[in-house]
Amino acid sequence: MRLTNRELQPYRIWFEYLQTALNDKYHSNKVSKDYYKGWHLNSVKKQTFNQWIKTHEHLFTQSDNPQIKLYDGKRTANTILIEIPVSYNVQRIQRDIGKTVKGKVAKAQTHQRFKIQTNRPLQTAPLDYFRWAYEYRHNTKHKLEQIWDKVNQKQIDRQKKVAKRVEKFLKTGKGIRKRALSSGGFTKTDKNKAVLISRNIKKANNILTNVCKGIFPGTYTDHNEV
Repeated sequence: MRLTNRELQPYRIWFEYLQTALNDKYHSNKVSKDYYKGWHLNSVKKQTFNQWIKTHEHLFTQSDNPQIKLYDGKRTANTILIEIPVSYNVQRIQRDIGKTVKGKVAKAQTHQRFKIQTNRPLQTAPLDYFRWAYEYRHNTKHKLEQIWDKVNQKQIDRQKKVAKRVEKFLKTGKGIRKRALSSGGFTKTDKNKAVLISRNIKKANNILTNVCKGIFPGTYTDHNEV
């Protein structure tokens, strides 16, 4: 069963944190290549989540998903028969068929190995804000208060897009638009901005450290302080 867009959001954020870690000089050598073997890290580095998930959604789905398996019925001598789910694409068939045929026994796969690990409901928006702050800090020469403004504007722009999508389908987006425009907090002083963005960068760094080990998001203070 395919995951809905809402169900995919936590995995999108996990993917983007891993992508950041892989392209970050402080974390790239810490990523567990063994744990993430099935993610195909070269693809994670280069592809968008929407591209990558098309061939990797099975990593997060239930264990009752169909698999390639050997057929035990009547067959021609010196041959084996296999069953291939019609939902498989060519890439996945090529990847899975070898281990199924090996030893003439279908090898069991571990599904849902990659699970979100948190003790509270996952708030996806703050996780994005933390990562943006980290990337601005390490990829630009902006001061902390400038990073706060950049992240804050990016947050508002995203919420405007959400409002437009909602308005398109529901013919109203006033509530979301009001919330987006009023969430900026432009009255904050530069000192407060620097303190808040510094905390967010630290949280992002903690999450990236967890992600390198195969833990997402792990223990961190997840209040939105952007």
